Order: sequence, then structure tokens, then C-alpha cells
Amino acid sequence: MRRGMVNGSKAPKRMNIGWCLGSAGASLIELLIAMAISSIAISASIHVFSSVGLRFSTQHSTMVTNQDLRLGLDVLCSEVRLAGGGLLGGDSPFLKAKADEIEFFANLSGASTTLTQVAEVGRQELSVDEGAGWPKGKQLLVCTAVHCAWNQLAADGRKQTLTVVTPTAEQFPARSAIFLLNRIRYYVKRQDDGTLRVLRDVDGGASTLLGDVSEFELQYLDRNGRVTSNLSDVVRVRAAIQVGRQGSRLVRDVAIRM
Repeated sequence: MRRGMVNGSKAPKRMNIGWCLGSAGASLIELLIAMAISSIAISASIHVFSSVGLRFSTQHSTMVTNQDLRLGLDVLCSEVRLAGGGLLGGDSPFLKAKADEIEFFANLSGASTTLTQVAEVGRQELSVDEGAGWPKGKQLLVCTAVHCAWNQLAADGRKQTLTVVTPTAEQFPARSAIFLLNRIRYYVKRQDDGTLRVLRDVDGGASTLLGDVSEFELQYLDRNGRVTSNLSDVVRVRAAIQVGRQGSRLVRDVAIRM
């Protein structure tokens, strides 16, 4: 039998493994270093993206807060401007005028009608163009060309009739105007966590106008721009509101239509 034959078959050749021992390649240490560098790079990228995301979130939150502040102040100023509607003559439209609370009457909806017949002295049934939908308890102003008189609805308005609580103390000619008034109140309420909310109440229904308020101050100014406590002298209201401890602060003056 020839040498190199085993059981009739050729003996396998010896493998040349020199290429494994002598060739260049990445060692375990190099792989670990590369992985460490990659981890550092990934961590840095995540940190950068997190910082950018946090900054964007903060900026967005600040923008929303400032927008809410402007809108809330717009609502307050627009309704204070309507106080009395210029219909009260020398009477003040304000029921309360404090540094943190204001209450007044205003015709928010613009609802009005006119007398179709003369309202004699002592009348409670007033004939009008349109009275449907005027709810019981609402305040009214019945106005001639000279002045206006307060009254209140004793019942829900009907198509052509309004019933008032107080009999008329004077005669009102036909075509006298009647205005429906809303009772509006803005005030501050402190939460359990110490933060403040500005609430808006219209005819007994309250809702939050602004939350997380750090400052809410109202000042009442006379014709000379001086602060006054005499309600009949108030011609302007100055409102200052700040939202959050480091948030924006806005101040506006509102002229009253007396």
C-alpha cells in the first residue's frame, strides 16, 4: 500500500493556517475602543437632540402662554370697554371696582328692541318689537333720547311683550330703546398649590380666563389720569397681568364709554 493512503483513500493534506497567524486584523482591544467611541458619539448626539427638544418645548410653551395672556387680556379689555354702553349718563356702570375684582353691566350680545306703544307711568307690561328669548331676571335699560332707566325682567320675554319687575316711574314714548344687559365679573381665585387663576363670570356662569397668574391688578383712573376710588369719576381702567413667575407682563388702559 502506498504511503499516504489510508483504507484505500488519499490522506488529507495538512491545512496551511499561517494566514491566520500572520495576517493583519482588528484585535479585541481595538473593537472595544471603537465601541466606546461610538457609544460616546451616540450619547453626545442624544444629549444634543434632547437639549434641542427641551429648548423647543420650552419656547413653544412660552409662546402658548404669551398668546393666552394676550387673548385673555383682549377679552377683559373688550368687555370692560362696553361697561354701561355709554347709556348711563352720570351713573357708574361698575358694581365693584377693586384691585383684584371688577363687576359691571354691559350689553355683550348687542340685544335690543324698541317700544311699539307708549309705556305709561306704572306699567309693567311693555309692548315691544321683539322680546322672545330674553330670559327672566336679566337687567334692562329703557332709554329715551334724554336718559335711561334701570329695570329687570320679571318673566321670560314673549314675542311682543316684556314684563318688568318695577312699574315704570315715568312715561316712555313709542320707539324708546330697550337694551338687554349682562352682569360681568372678573376676579382672582387662589388654588391649593398657591397659584392664582383669573375667573370670568357672566350672568352667574364662571370659567377660567387665565391660569398660573402671578400678578393681576386693576387701577381706576379719572379724566386727569389719577387713580380714583370714586366710581362715578372713572373713565379708564388699567389692567396689569403677569402669567408665571418669569412670564410676560402686559399692561393696558381701557377707556370707558360713559
